[in-house]
Amino acid sequence: MITKNKPKETRYCGAVLIMVMILLAVCSTFAVSMAAMSRSNITIASNQNKIDSALSAAQSGLECCRFVLSTLNLPATNKNYISRNEADQVWKTLCRKLQNTALDGKFVPSAARFSDAAGSGDQISTRPLNYADDNTSFSIRFYRYDNDPNIIKFESRGTCQETIRNVNMDLQIAKSHKVLNYAVASRGRVWLTGDARINGDVFSAWTRAEVSPYFMTSDSAVFGTVNTVLTLDQVEHQSYRLETLNSGAVPVDKELQPLGFNYGDRFYGPGDKVRAYHEGINYARNISEIPGLSIADYDTDMYNSGLRNIEECPSPRREIEYFPHAPGNYNSPRDGTCANTWNRKLYRHVYENRIFKNVRLPGNRNALFRNCTFKGILYIDCNKNAIDYYNNVRFENCTFNGIVVTDVPQKLKWQCNCLYFTGQAKFQNTSGLRAAAILAPNFNINFGNTNPDTGEYNIMTGVIIGGVVDIRGSAEIHGSIISMCDTSQWPSGYVTNIGATLEDGGSETAELGRFGVINITPDRNQSLPGGIRTPIIVTNLQETYSEG
Repeated sequence: MITKNKPKETRYCGAVLIMVMILLAVCSTFAVSMAAMSRSNITIASNQNKIDSALSAAQSGLECCRFVLSTLNLPATNKNYISRNEADQVWKTLCRKLQNTALDGKFVPSAARFSDAAGSGDQISTRPLNYADDNTSFSIRFYRYDNDPNIIKFESRGTCQETIRNVNMDLQIAKSHKVLNYAVASRGRVWLTGDARINGDVFSAWTRAEVSPYFMTSDSAVFGTVNTVLTLDQVEHQSYRLETLNSGAVPVDKELQPLGFNYGDRFYGPGDKVRAYHEGINYARNISEIPGLSIADYDTDMYNSGLRNIEECPSPRREIEYFPHAPGNYNSPRDGTCANTWNRKLYRHVYENRIFKNVRLPGNRNALFRNCTFKGILYIDCNKNAIDYYNNVRFENCTFNGIVVTDVPQKLKWQCNCLYFTGQAKFQNTSGLRAAAILAPNFNINFGNTNPDTGEYNIMTGVIIGGVVDIRGSAEIHGSIISMCDTSQWPSGYVTNIGATLEDGGSETAELGRFGVINITPDRNQSLPGGIRTPIIVTNLQETYSEG
């Protein structure tokens, strides 16, 4: 019997089924994995959405905080610190405002005591406030510790279903010092010439549009912005211009000159008053935002107690000087005459090589201090009403380890009430009153004013406040210069001069082109000195912001 073999392919027909089953199993597993992954992605996306919603809600609480703070009606203070009573008053005002505002129409419970690991204190919190939908809300909490009443801590808790995100920030109760945002802030005009460098913004509150608020030569520089209360429309209708803006790479006028310092396609022309390098001009600035530029802001009586009067000098130790005087000669009048309308004749009491600590200079001494050192407070007296009771004081090569403070005359009498620093002045304040170097409202302050020698140097740390401030010669100033006198009543106004020359329109400068190197660098973290009344504010400490 002959047996036939089966076809070869019939021996492998079961393998296909097995391979199909394996493939189905792999595909099923992959499908199940993809489904699981999709569910996981959905869960992750849902969780992330809840986190984002909760964080957005918490940040909305921060906006509510800013709104409440912006509407607080807080008192003012003339001290350079916030007392415990003032901090308590701010806290009570904040609590009342939060309750009266009733955010989202929700009742806010009264402030209450609390205690945690960091200590005990007071707190006030809102109820949950709706955000976006019923599943999302936020609540805000203000609290402070007994041992640090000037710091108010803020917490905003955002929730989205079971997800919670917090935003936290510290708030500080402080004295407003916006004026210190400027290197130079003047109620009048500002002149900047020579090798003068201002490392910050400049502000002029000069309101007479027919006369330019600024004159800055091309050899000077402002590493900041130039600010004016005048509008651009007011300036454009005058015979002068503050600056020329040219969009082309080539000057459109042969008389135009490049602004310098690689400032791009900008040029100045013969009519421009701001030829110095600067980082832009801001028009229509509001002076009301800058306390310290009104005589009503000043009261220096707090310094005038517990001081010893400087004794009179015998007549042989008095010298006759004139102010203003002839170039390089204090004993001759500026214009060769003795007319009191221009040159004031002074019988100066002379003090040499002395050390003074916490002293008062009585009025009408018109003293001359040579090579003297001052510690603590030097208070210079005058008549607040500026009637025949003045003090024109000259300091020659003196060192100041404290603060110079004057009484507050209500009017500027520039020849009569004057602080005149000649030679080398060193301000190395080692006292507890370090916020200011000079606090002399409505006094004429001159550094190196009629000195023909450019090598003498002035070094100052702290705020310099005067009615009109002039800086000439060479100077290194770490602090702001504030010229607070409103000079608009005079046709051209008395000018805040930084290195300016005879062309400044009425200053006492002795010689054309006599200027040295001047650097002014403000300290925005500095506090205003006592004696200046400014509002109390609650400010954000941005570096304390955190999320969690």
